[in-house]
Amino acid sequence: MSEQTPVTISAVALNNTDSSVLKVAATLLEKHAIPVQLLEGADTSGTIIVVDIDTPAGRDFYEHFDNPRQRIMLLLSSDTLNDPRNLVIKKPIRVQTLRDVLMDICTGFAPKAKQTLPAGEKIKTATLTDANNSLFFILLKAKQEKQVLQIFCSPYSPLFIDTSKEIVATSASRDTLRKIIQTASGQLRSTKISSQDFEVLARGQLMIPLNHLLWSAALYGSFGQLIPEHSPDVPVQLKAWPNLSRLEFETDHMKLASIMAARAMSLKQVQEKFHLSWDTLVGFYNATWATGLLTVNPANLPTVSVKKVIGKTGLFAKIANRLRLAH
Repeated sequence: MSEQTPVTISAVALNNTDSSVLKVAATLLEKHAIPVQLLEGADTSGTIIVVDIDTPAGRDFYEHFDNPRQRIMLLLSSDTLNDPRNLVIKKPIRVQTLRDVLMDICTGFAPKAKQTLPAGEKIKTATLTDANNSLFFILLKAKQEKQVLQIFCSPYSPLFIDTSKEIVATSASRDTLRKIIQTASGQLRSTKISSQDFEVLARGQLMIPLNHLLWSAALYGSFGQLIPEHSPDVPVQLKAWPNLSRLEFETDHMKLASIMAARAMSLKQVQEKFHLSWDTLVGFYNATWATGLLTVNPANLPTVSVKKVIGKTGLFAKIANRLRLAH
């Protein structure tokens, strides 16, 4: 983001207290060399639009908002709102949380280093004992068992999970979330809390759809370990494309989506045929399965040899060759 071009912020239907919090957060961004400009009054042309949807005016703006220029809407609500399209902060808002969210929006994601395994390293399959303390497996277990949890991530801010609402509450920035995701197994701990406790602890926190965090945690925090009782030898196929406009991804993940949507293959076949790293394959597999996008062994297909897949001819093979999905 150029220092000469400030990020413009509009406010819609904010009360005096929330307007003051926004002004303080904007001032703190300036101190971090992130120039922002708060637009006056009814000017809603900002790149970031902060909307209180608990008010009639805010709700009307939210329901009729059109986003042709890739502008970002940040919602403020007293309810525990799960909106996968927009960022949500549960009121009452806190300066630190609002500052961190605005900073994330303004600076974007830092480039991520690819995770690769040494050639010849053996395939690993997770067990409950070695995987249940990484963030992905904690979240997956919580979702499967419909738990409400507090996850301690010292020295970072805790995460609060309510799987009945499929929501995560946290004050952690996206950079901090990436660090928590990549925290080694054994350094996180969790405890069950009540739904009432969650509502109290979620106040002032950023609301994240559970599946969004589950997706990122799988991609970058599976550590090459398959979900327990899943096999790298069983054919799998995508039943729906991930919404990559809302989720983190890299070029290899888009390639994998194309491969796994086109035909059923096992992870071993994909690795042998397309030479992608095992960590990338397992992370994508775990992410798509955990978020309901993957069919395991569709129509009870038998394992197909790599040679048979490569040896296909005809129109689809020619298209695959043009797309470089076949060698």
